[in-house]
Amino acid sequence: MSFDQVQLDPYFLARIYTQPIIPGKKAPVAATPAAVPDVKFLGENQKNIALFIKNEGGAYLNEELFNLLTNILNACKLGMQDIALINIAHYPAMDFTSWQSAVKMKQAVLFGIPPASMGLEDFPVYQVISANGCQLLHSDDLYPISQDKVMKGRLWQGLKQLLGI
Repeated sequence: MSFDQVQLDPYFLARIYTQPIIPGKKAPVAATPAAVPDVKFLGENQKNIALFIKNEGGAYLNEELFNLLTNILNACKLGMQDIALINIAHYPAMDFTSWQSAVKMKQAVLFGIPPASMGLEDFPVYQVISANGCQLLHSDDLYPISQDKVMKGRLWQGLKQLLGI
């Protein structure tokens, strides 16, 4: 019997030759970027300022805390059209760089959110730092701020530094 008459099953051949028979360059496989989720936020984000909150029980803030936030924004000469209010409770697995891909931001405030939970190094409360080209302010949660004038003053000092007021 000659080799011309030998017939091999294609499945059998595929199992034998898992590597290419003729060496050559493999075409690089394009890496697909991780899909950034469509993030919903309150506001129009015209000035690229992100305000991060974590509220498990609601969409954003209750009426009392929302009024406090709008008063804070008014004192900074900002409105809801200027910011993006983001509730991270709806997106638990995202780190800060993913947030930057999903929402344009030059400045951000973390209200009651530990920086480590967003993949950032820990930094003191009411101190402004720069991370990935974005200025960040770490603040206490809005509820304790609403009850304490000292916290309000510390937040105001941090916001003045962050926003250049």
